[in-house]
Amino acid sequence: MKLKELLGTRHEWESHIDNIFRILEKNLRNYNPNNMLDIGCGDGDRTIRVAEYYNVSMNNVYGLDYNADLITTCKKFFNSSTIDLETDEIPYEDNNFDLVICNQVLEHLKNYKKTISEAIRITKNQGYIVFGIPNLAHLINRIYLLFGFQPLCIHLDSSHVRSFTHKNFVKLLNTLESVRLIDCKGSLMYPLPFFIANRMKDHFIGLNGYVCYLLQKIK
Repeated sequence: MKLKELLGTRHEWESHIDNIFRILEKNLRNYNPNNMLDIGCGDGDRTIRVAEYYNVSMNNVYGLDYNADLITTCKKFFNSSTIDLETDEIPYEDNNFDLVICNQVLEHLKNYKKTISEAIRITKNQGYIVFGIPNLAHLINRIYLLFGFQPLCIHLDSSHVRSFTHKNFVKLLNTLESVRLIDCKGSLMYPLPFFIANRMKDHFIGLNGYVCYLLQKIK
C-alpha cells in the first residue's frame, strides 16, 4: 500500500468540501436556500457542488475571490466578483443570503475578524454560515512542534498568515452574539493511518487537520 493511501493524504483536497457536505447532511438536509454566497470560491467547482446539492438556481449563486483569473472562469457559471477581503467590504446588502460559505479562507487573512463580521452581516436572519479552517492543533502539527519543526498549516512557504486551533476558534465563535454554533466536523489525522483516523475524526475533532463549523444567524 502506498504511503499516500495509508495516511489518506490523497484525500486532503477533497476533505475540505467533504466536511461541508457532512455537516449539511446532518443538520440541514431539508433546508431550502433560495440563494447562496461562497466567499473564496476559487474556480467555482465546490461552489457549484453545494448549489447543486440544494438545487439552488445558478442565477442565485454568488462567489467572491481575490484571483481575477479564477473569477473569470466562475462568471461562466454564476455571479462572481473579485475582492480583496483585507480592505474591501463585501458588496452585498445586510441580511441578503440564506447560506454563506467561507471555507479555507480565514487563514489567508490578517484581518480575519472583518470577514467573519461581514459574513454574518450579509446572512439573513435564521440563515446559515459555514466556516472552514486548517487546525493548528492537528495531531501531526503537535508532533512537529514537539521536535521543533514548523507546523504544516503555517509553513514558512505557505500563503497562510493566520493559524487557529479548533478549541480557540470555537471560543471565538461563541463570543459572537448574533450567531449560534450548531455543529462542527473534522477530517484527516496524520500520521495515523486513514482507516483509523476516519473512525476517530468525529470523536477527537481537535486532532483533525481540517475543521468546519456551522452557525445560524439569530439576530
